[in-house]
Amino acid sequence: MKKILLNTFVVFLIMILSNLAFALDNGTINVDLQGTKEIAPNAFELKFVVETKNTDAKKAMNENRISSESLYNALKTMINSSRGDYIKTTNYSVVPNYEYNSKGKSTLKGYTVNNSVIVYVKDINVVSKFIDKASEHGITQIDNLSFKSSGYESECDALLADLSLKAQKRANKILSPLNMQILTVKTINTACSASSPRTYFRTNKALLSASAESADGASTPIEAGVTTLNANLNLTFYIKPKTK
Repeated sequence: MKKILLNTFVVFLIMILSNLAFALDNGTINVDLQGTKEIAPNAFELKFVVETKNTDAKKAMNENRISSESLYNALKTMINSSRGDYIKTTNYSVVPNYEYNSKGKSTLKGYTVNNSVIVYVKDINVVSKFIDKASEHGITQIDNLSFKSSGYESECDALLADLSLKAQKRANKILSPLNMQILTVKTINTACSASSPRTYFRTNKALLSASAESADGASTPIEAGVTTLNANLNLTFYIKPKTK
């Protein structure tokens, strides 16, 4: 029984190698395709900056801590960690501020403390609420608002699968008049990326305070737009003459 199985395997292997050698003799065909797809974002990422200045480093740090804690506590009541929302610190720095005279001599004037906080939320309908709430809690800058899709991976897979079918059809159409056909795949290379409109905020503390104290209570208008997926597929097929 083992001998029969071994002989069967050897025959099968010889057939594969023979077909592969035959394909190598008849060459290959390469197909390169690009595709795009627009998807609606369902999440956003936003950075808030808390900046404090003081002639005393410890006072600047303490003032920043108080403002940052106020911001953290306010935002934590608005996120839903069970669905993947989060808040994290991305940068904390204490920088001395120098003033230079005409002779190039420096004088220490104080310190600037920066604490950058990123918020990620899977609900684009509450962007304005987060901006408005943060404006009430000591932030000096809002930065780098970007919209994202949590289904990015599956959407990319679907787009690449569609490109694979198109690549096969294109190769067959090109080969048909030449009385050739696809034997098997030699190589496949894929890439997929997403691009979204990015909104930049460059606001100072005075403007944020004015916005927070606005009498009409209107929320900051934000438009999410769409996320565009860009996929690239490169397929190389072994080819052979059509069987009669």
